[in-house]
Formats: sequence, C-alpha cells, structure tokens
Amino acid sequence: MLWIAVCLPELPLEACATAPDSIGGPFAIGDAQRILHVNRAAAAAGVAAGMRRATAAALCPRLALRARDPVKEQAALEAVARWALRFTPNVALVSPPQDPLADEAPAGVLLEVAGSLRLFGDRARLLAELRRGLIEQGHAARVATAPVPHAAWILARAADGLEARSVAELPQVLSPLPAWLLGPGRVHWEALRSVGIAHIGDLLPLPRTAVARRFSEALLDELDRALGKKADPRAWFVAPERFEARLELAARVDGAEALLFAARRLIVQMSGWLAGRCAVTRTLVFSLIHEVRAPTVLPLRLASASNDDARFSAVLREVLGKLRLAAPVYELQLRCDDVVAAAPFAGELFPAGEAGQESLAQLIERLQARLGREQVVRLRPHADHRPELACRADAVDAPAARTRPALCGPPRPLWLLPAPVALAERDHAPFCETPLALAAGPERIESGWWDGHWVERDYFVARDADGALLWIFRPRAPDPVLQQGWYLHGRFA
Repeated sequence: MLWIAVCLPELPLEACATAPDSIGGPFAIGDAQRILHVNRAAAAAGVAAGMRRATAAALCPRLALRARDPVKEQAALEAVARWALRFTPNVALVSPPQDPLADEAPAGVLLEVAGSLRLFGDRARLLAELRRGLIEQGHAARVATAPVPHAAWILARAADGLEARSVAELPQVLSPLPAWLLGPGRVHWEALRSVGIAHIGDLLPLPRTAVARRFSEALLDELDRALGKKADPRAWFVAPERFEARLELAARVDGAEALLFAARRLIVQMSGWLAGRCAVTRTLVFSLIHEVRAPTVLPLRLASASNDDARFSAVLREVLGKLRLAAPVYELQLRCDDVVAAAPFAGELFPAGEAGQESLAQLIERLQARLGREQVVRLRPHADHRPELACRADAVDAPAARTRPALCGPPRPLWLLPAPVALAERDHAPFCETPLALAAGPERIESGWWDGHWVERDYFVARDADGALLWIFRPRAPDPVLQQGWYLHGRFA
C-alpha cells in the first residue's frame, strides 16, 4: 500500500481568509488569549503564533483578528476531500480533535493511491498533480508518503516532502521526529522530556510495560500504528450525490473578469468530484451573489460532456468577458446537477486522432459562449429536392430531428449561393466571365406544390474556360421571381 498524507496546517486561516478584513493587511486567527495562525503581513509585523493577544495588538495595531470558524474549516476540509477523489476513491478525513489542544492539531486528508499509480504514470507525476491542485485551491500543504497511514500523517505534520518507501524503513525515518507528534506525546511532553525522551526513536528501546504504566497505553498504540505493527482502519470519505460549493470573496468585486480567479477554485473542486465519481457533465450553473439585487445566474454548457477543469474555465472566461455586472459581487456559488457516467476508456493499437476532436469541441464551446448558443449552427440534410431547402441549420449541440434520409440524386455542389445569380448569354450559350460548356445534365426539379413555393427548373453541370465546374439552371416555366434565362446557383469545389 502507498499512503499520501496532506496536512493543512493553515486551514483555520485559509477558511477565513476570504473575509473582507483579511485582504492584503495583517490578519490572524486567535482564541480568547492567544494567537493561533498569522498571515505573511502579520508575521512581517512581528506577530507570531502562540503570542498573547495583547502583545500582538501592541506590535501591530492594524492587526485584524478573528476567532476560528469550525463550520468553515470543516467545509474547506471536505472540499479538499471531494477534489482528492480524482486521484483515488480511498480518501479519509483527518479532523482536529475537539479539545483545548485542537489549535495545535492540524487537519488534512489521507489518500491510499497504490492502485492509482499506473493511471498517473508514477509517484512523482501523481504528487506533482496533487500539489498543483492544492495550490490552485489556495492551500499551503505539507505532503508526505509512507506505506501505512499514521506514519504518513506524522511525516506530513513534521515537514513537507518526507517519505518512507517500506515498512522496514519506518523506524529509521520516524526516529528523529519529535515525540509530541504522537498525539498522547503532546499531553505527556513535559514528563517525556524530563526523563530524556525527546524523539520517537527514544521510545523504541524502552520497556513497553514501563512506558504504558508511566504514560499511557494510547502512546504505545499510536507508536504501533505508526510503525505498521497494528491495524489502522480508516473511514472513507463519501462524496455527496450532487455538487454544491460556495466561496465568499475577500472583497466586493465590480468587474466580471476579476471573478475568474476565484471561480477557478470552485471549478477545480468540481472537476475532482466528477473524476472521483467517474462522471462527466455538460452543464453547470454559477450564481453571483449581490447584496441588494437578485443573484446573477450564469449557466455554462459544453459541446460535449467532460470533467476537464480547463474546458470549463475557458468557457467561463468567454462568458465573463462580455458580462457587465449590475451590482458588486461578494459571493460565488457553483452547482452541478446534470451528471452522467463517463464512457469507459478503450485502448487502441493504433490510436485515432482524438486531440483534433477535442480541439473542435473546445472551439465550439468558446464560440457558443462568445456569440450565443443559437448563433453557432451546423447544417443537417433535409429530404427536399429543392436546393434551397435540402439542408437546415440547427444549433450545433441540438439533438438530431427524426427525419427521412436525404434524397439521392446527381452530385450537387457544397457551395450554394444565397440566391441564384442571372448569367449573360453569348452565342445562345451561358456566359460567366468565360464561355460555359455543359458537361452534365439536365437534372429536372419540379417540386413545392404543397407549400406554395413551386419550382420547375433544369439544372446542368457547366465547365468554364479554366476547368472550374459550376451548377447552373434555367426555369422551364414562368417564375414569379426569376425571369427566363440562365442562372448560377452553386460552385463545385
């Protein structure tokens, strides 16, 4: 097994960092007496975690201080877990204990990824993708790997990038770490140091009976779980059936394009949730929350179902680029209800050019977002002999109507003129810049009596002096619109 531990030591700060008073200036999270977490601006002013509130206020009078918000912290932790499902279905939450020391016990997630390595190529590539997503969501994380979950969690709490590749390495890797990283070790920290036990390795040669009697069985239990000597079952995180997420903005936003950066965080979370469910979607709905007006609803639609966050971001960029906000926005909400199972991947000996199809779908999505869904159309054949009615324009993603197949007949040009163009005659033959010679025809069309648009024409394929093929006709009977003579109606490629 291979476990990845993601420790989020600044989660209390990150969960509240979207408050208006936290933007830019010194900001800290504290309880009734102490400072628990500080941002960079507060740290630069000399404020540090563990400092008394009065001292911090004296050092930095502009310090914005807020209490911890357990509800926001849990919501932020579950958002990370939803996103982490894109790497493995085996994701477990590590929530801080609800005790007076909870401020010193960070939260995080554990991922069992042994079965996912082949999907991502190798461990390094998976870890790189994991770190990139955490940064996009605004989290400062410490990541570590180990063959057992509790060892991975202890390593992640100690420092970023630590790893143990086998159970045999665990004693050597864990020995230099402080003993207080074992949960009960913090409770007995002063007593442990008084007898010369500062590191986890100092506990290993001691008699277990004496350690249990002097300190607690819980200390030995955590040590055994960290060394892989005792089972450490974890409860897997279960994602909700539908995706809903919200993000309070750090400041009131007046420009629509400025919302893209914040919306990207929600899109990344949704993409991970979809990937974890092996699902895709074509539609999602953003709601821009204002203070004095009804929300602005922005439905997004892809040309084909996907769970690629880059495609959703590209479409949203086009939508926001032409949006004018009626009022400042203070919160973003994202909802995804229309979810379908992703098509299973089938490998091919000689893979087809799927990249071109994907590029076409992305182009269609961007055009629809910029011009409107009704303005991007495709031509569909229609069973009618009249050239003007032989095809119809439908929205590019509209379901195909159940019609009869197109009628077969002589070849017709793909380039049809919007309206027939009258041609001159020379020596009793049609003329279009050069004399035309009839190469094929006639194709007689007599149709339209049922809808009042009766046509009676003879069509010919003509060749000009340069060898180009034209599609021309002449009316066989008096026409209410066209006079007698030759007309150009299309060109062959």
